[in-house]
Amino acid sequence: MSSFSFSTTIHGADRDYTVKTMNFDSIRRVVINLSEHDRVMNTREFSYDANLNDDELMGLVKRKHEERVENLQELLKISGKLEQKNDPDANHKLGLVFLNNGLGREAAVEFERSLTQAPNQAPILNHLGQAYLQEERMLDAEKIFRQAVELKPEYPDLHNYLGLALLKSGNYTEALAEFQKALSIHAGYAEAHFNYGLCILSQAIADGTLGDAAKVDMLAHISRAVELNAYYNNEYYKMAQGHLAKNQWAESRQALIEAKTSVSAQTGSEIFHEFYLRLKYGDEGVDRQATERYILRLEEILDKNPQFVDVHNDLGVAYLTQCRFLFNRAINEFKRALTLNANYSKAQKNLKLAENEGKGFLILLRAILYF
Repeated sequence: MSSFSFSTTIHGADRDYTVKTMNFDSIRRVVINLSEHDRVMNTREFSYDANLNDDELMGLVKRKHEERVENLQELLKISGKLEQKNDPDANHKLGLVFLNNGLGREAAVEFERSLTQAPNQAPILNHLGQAYLQEERMLDAEKIFRQAVELKPEYPDLHNYLGLALLKSGNYTEALAEFQKALSIHAGYAEAHFNYGLCILSQAIADGTLGDAAKVDMLAHISRAVELNAYYNNEYYKMAQGHLAKNQWAESRQALIEAKTSVSAQTGSEIFHEFYLRLKYGDEGVDRQATERYILRLEEILDKNPQFVDVHNDLGVAYLTQCRFLFNRAINEFKRALTLNANYSKAQKNLKLAENEGKGFLILLRAILYF
């Protein structure tokens, strides 16, 4: 098979991004990179069938590229619309979508807008801190996480992310204390275990020594993280194990960072946030095909993670949205029948019933989506 590549520049409010899509036939995957200058900010990958011919493969690569470009352009447009709205929930949702796309700066703007309208909300502060982390604004991140911890000290996520900000700033002792607090609240918190082990190793590298007790403690927490979340058991984790066996601490630390980076934190909620925003503020809302794509993505997540309560709920709402399109199609068919025969009594009755029920269904859908 051949290799195909497409590149498009996307114009943001005050910066430009590049979307580049290509296929790698050796691994049969389509890779889409979002970058600013030479810094890759986000990567999406899709596998493809080895039996595709060149025309089919080029069509697939082009379609995936165009979908990604159109999606990002629409999100940036929605951000512009929200500047004129008083909708902190929508700002929060859009910030989460930007964060999931590697657009930390845009995410921070949306979270800041949300907090202006709904101040002192610990979940929004948590996500703003994460956006600052993504943008390497460590002092800002630490300040925000401390503010959030004061509001909700019982939230393990806040201690974990405060610890992460401290870890990245080189404050290892205080970072370990925050990871311990997170684990004291939620002993099965995989990321906190992983961060704890990574912090021990980082401190050892800074101090120039890794004692036996510290090594045992580090391995115990990293291993526990892998037990709790199998996605940590990836190729980078295996590389880290090899470096550890050779006492190559710096190389092991870098491999562990890569292992963690490659683990997707996406739970499915971000997918539905995007769906919600396009439905409410998009230029053309969402069509039936877009709804079907979102349903497929949510179903794929639930196949791997059936315990995700939020995704089950979001999928239910997506199914109701799909019903709206089918409902409208049904009404159109009744109307077509009456166009052909205005006296067709069955179509007259069905159209009247459907239109009456449709008003209640639309009220139900709006109540679920927007309230």
